[in-house]
Amino acid sequence: MKPANFRDLMRLVHGFEAAKIFLVANDLMLFRHLDGERPVADVAGELGVDARALELLMNALVALGLLEKTDGGFRNAPVAAAHLTGDGYRGHIFRHVHHCWDSWNDLAGVLRRGGPDLVRESVILHDEQEWNRDFIRGMDDVTRELAPQVVAQFDLGSARRLLDIGGGPGTYAQAFLDAHPQLAEVTIFDLPLALAVAAERLENFGRRADVRFLAGDFHHDPFGNGYDAVWISQVLHSQNEAGCRRLIDKAAAALTPGGRLFVHEFLLDDSRSQPLAAALFAVHMLVMTAGGRAYSGAEVAGWLRECGLVNIEIRKVSDDTGVVQGCKP
Repeated sequence: MKPANFRDLMRLVHGFEAAKIFLVANDLMLFRHLDGERPVADVAGELGVDARALELLMNALVALGLLEKTDGGFRNAPVAAAHLTGDGYRGHIFRHVHHCWDSWNDLAGVLRRGGPDLVRESVILHDEQEWNRDFIRGMDDVTRELAPQVVAQFDLGSARRLLDIGGGPGTYAQAFLDAHPQLAEVTIFDLPLALAVAAERLENFGRRADVRFLAGDFHHDPFGNGYDAVWISQVLHSQNEAGCRRLIDKAAAALTPGGRLFVHEFLLDDSRSQPLAAALFAVHMLVMTAGGRAYSGAEVAGWLRECGLVNIEIRKVSDDTGVVQGCKP
């Protein structure tokens, strides 16, 4: 909702408080320690924190709807029990968001310099294993329901081989194989750590034998060729415009004649100021990458045309994302 008065502005500026309370609680694995009604003192002892301070934090989490207060202490509210504990745990994405906190806190410095102080080739920090793992697992947290919803919207025809560039945890690879049984093989191209997470996640997948892992850096390493379809999901935003063009050219070259390239992104409209999620994400890329940002559907479509693809289509596929696709003549 757009701010209409001073009170709305006050609510806007205090938004970070609730976020920080939740992110710290998630980092502490607080919700995993509440496997039932628990006294504050017991939980504080297990976490190695001050009991008085923890009680204040937990009271705030009650107000936020993440915990429930009982006569004997605290317990998880249903939403926390469903998504932040046990087999349903999806807290990796929130850990990843918290890893980005310091970069966001430097936004004023980024505006002065034009980019982050620590220049990164991509949103992934290659030398920080925990950061990377939270990022890759977080992508699965976010796309677990989204991936099947998105891939089911496209008819791949008789396509047999699909390349998933930057496929991370393998969520989209699994969704494509589930939705399109004619596919004989999906190749996930990504950095070795990402592929290790994907291999772990897909270990018990029924079509695991149809998943191929190809380790490499898309800036330098070959994709191979002979693919009937290429899927690039949420990768372009980490690159500058020249990097996007190079990646799209390279992906198109890997296609067979008649093959299709799909680019899935937080797409901006032509004004580049809407929708809100994409406009905010553009600033996230500003603080996290050397030259990345969110792009408009028209920009991505133009790059597909430049590399010779035809039958370009821009399609909204979820509340926050869209796909630009084209066909190789």
